[in-house]
Amino acid sequence: MKAGIYNGIKQIEMKELPRPTAGDNDAVIRVVKAGICGTDVHAYLAGGDDVGIHAGSQFGHEFVGVISEIGKNVTGLRAGDRVTICPTTRRSESCGLNSTEIADMTGAFSEYVYVENARAGYNVFVLPDSLSFETGVLTEPLSVASHGVAIADLKGSEKAVVYGAGTIGLCAVAALQNKGIRDIIVSDISDSRLEVARRMGAVAFNSKDGGLIEFIKSQWGVHTGNSSEECINADVVIDCAGLPFIVNEFIDHAKTLSSLIIIAVHGKNVEISPYWVLAKELTLKGSRGYTPEDILTAIRTLDDPSCRLGEIITQVYPHSQLCRAFEQACDAGNSIKVVIDYGK
Repeated sequence: MKAGIYNGIKQIEMKELPRPTAGDNDAVIRVVKAGICGTDVHAYLAGGDDVGIHAGSQFGHEFVGVISEIGKNVTGLRAGDRVTICPTTRRSESCGLNSTEIADMTGAFSEYVYVENARAGYNVFVLPDSLSFETGVLTEPLSVASHGVAIADLKGSEKAVVYGAGTIGLCAVAALQNKGIRDIIVSDISDSRLEVARRMGAVAFNSKDGGLIEFIKSQWGVHTGNSSEECINADVVIDCAGLPFIVNEFIDHAKTLSSLIIIAVHGKNVEISPYWVLAKELTLKGSRGYTPEDILTAIRTLDDPSCRLGEIITQVYPHSQLCRAFEQACDAGNSIKVVIDYGK
């Protein structure tokens, strides 16, 4: 098989490797489409060791495909099934790798992926016939956002602010909409990304010159807090940008009993005011990865005809042009989600 191999910063090669074979408890999946993740781009530009992508390894973890071989002991799955996987549980604990390494070195940039101890609904998920591979390839990033929305414990009538209109921020929009939430403001500094947010049904605001707090107030009115302070009338804020000011901007302007869900990876620590967290009874939660239930939620969301998350796919490249696809994915101003098509 042709396998995409990560060899270091801006070093990717296509290598011929033996096609994996399934043991009695395992599955082999032929990859049909794969997405380039932000961690893949990070490894390509800055090195992969800190995100579990090591030189000389197969990599990639966002994909959909078809089971080409299945072990005799595997139940609930069969050859020919259209599937995606949970990359953090595709191998057993006996392999000695941590979850980050297992996820990011799944091998989705190769023609075939091996799943040890394949279990339906746990590490392998059958896609409904009505869900195309073109849209289904977004299952993994949508699962990330679905997990953040799930732990926010929303009822469906809340108002939500999303920082960041990249892949995860726009996935958060879809996940919020799946919960029935329609009042969504998305903040970013890219007009092209914000236009996608608009097409998905959110209110978009370019915060390049600031002014987001006043814009939120103009849209949803002013809420008066416990100490008679003016607050934004947002019930949940979802951080998909990872910028240092976001945490304190939330604390300073949040209304009583609202929540901040941090999905983005922050590169710097920030000081916060515990007093205002106490006074406003705020909730700050971190959201890491996803569970099998989040993956099932993502699949159901994508299968809903009203879901417009497919708008985030900006470029599609054949597998033979993997290096070119990575260069495109690094151009954040002109791409959101870059997809590899193994049929081209």
